[in-house]
Amino acid sequence: MESNNRRKRGDRGPFQGLMEQMDAFFNESAKNFNALIKRPLAVRTYETASDVIVEAELPGYKREQIKLEIVGNQLRITAEDHSSQDYDESYYNRKAERVVNLPFAISEKETKADLKNGILKVTIPKRNSSRKFIDIEDNTDE
Repeated sequence: MESNNRRKRGDRGPFQGLMEQMDAFFNESAKNFNALIKRPLAVRTYETASDVIVEAELPGYKREQIKLEIVGNQLRITAEDHSSQDYDESYYNRKAERVVNLPFAISEKETKADLKNGILKVTIPKRNSSRKFIDIEDNTDE
């Protein structure tokens, strides 16, 4: 004989609807989690005789989605893509960011940037108008 308190398979309990909503929320959140986090950019930095070159890989980003910011001796590269897809009304935000530190202040006027085939190339002159060098006297023979 079956007790009245026992539910048959398929009957919904009082918390079943709540649990389904919570599952749907967490499944949707997990699906979009990777699109919401900031990812570091792949950056390569090298020097020539006159410049420091910073190359950042930004495949799929357009020029208007990329922002360069100079703060003292730091170059901040930020790329952000806000997209929505109408067929399922989903929305995602793809963002990548990287800060490159240099041993000297970066001149905004003399720094050049170019985007070609998903590669952002920033050319920063080593000798710029904001840098000053101090002569060192040699007093070793005194």
